[in-house]
Amino acid sequence: MPSLVVMHYTAGHDAESAIQTLSDPKNKASAHVVIDTNGAITQLVPFNRAAWHAGPSEYQGLKGINNHSIGIELVNPGYLREVQFNSGREFQDWAGNRVDTNRPVLEAAHPRVGSGKFFWPIYPEKQIQSAERLVKALIAQYPTIYDVVSHEEIDTRGWKTDPGPAFPMERFKTLFDDRSGKKLSFYDRLFRFGQVTASNLNVRGGPGVGYDVIGSVSKGKLVRVTGIVPTTVGEEWLEIEHNDEVGYVASRFVKRQL
Repeated sequence: MPSLVVMHYTAGHDAESAIQTLSDPKNKASAHVVIDTNGAITQLVPFNRAAWHAGPSEYQGLKGINNHSIGIELVNPGYLREVQFNSGREFQDWAGNRVDTNRPVLEAAHPRVGSGKFFWPIYPEKQIQSAERLVKALIAQYPTIYDVVSHEEIDTRGWKTDPGPAFPMERFKTLFDDRSGKKLSFYDRLFRFGQVTASNLNVRGGPGVGYDVIGSVSKGKLVRVTGIVPTTVGEEWLEIEHNDEVGYVASRFVKRQL
């Protein structure tokens, strides 16, 4: 079951070339979906299968992110350099191709691409809204997904920059504020693991004692927390991974392990 959604840019200018590249086994690269600048989504790999989008990667102790994530590629050329041609001011992409200057860009330095000025094409709103709807649907379908991250965050080689500073990552982080509508603090978002303090903690099929017991966890065991659910009686329950299923335990019997 996936734990993360990883956002990428294609480092190209159109969806067709990205789809062709990511669909060719010879390239040894793939992603679950490609989202065009007009918001059109093309799925390449089923969400319940691994895709080869993350490369050498790690996040909060989780290694080999390909096996734990869903990869979303957004059509975007990535960082641009400003150059001077006979026709005046122009931009070049990482491969030296000339880029249309009519597209709005964000000027931002980035240590991973060197010194000097760099310009990052703004993601069209239709493209971002389409990505938001997809991530919301994935969160609903897979309760094990607990965060959305950039390729740059998980890259252990130190040179990936996607999806870049022009991508509105905070809009996507807020999608995880809570599936029940409760606004979570930054501290709560970091609550990924918990250690059981009860002698034998019941795991239930829903957030409350009225739900059937589906298993138990012994004292001292670590559980992966995938959600925090408030109840009408004021008690907080934790959504956890339990034997490849979703289970719920009372939070007062679990000690936070960040």
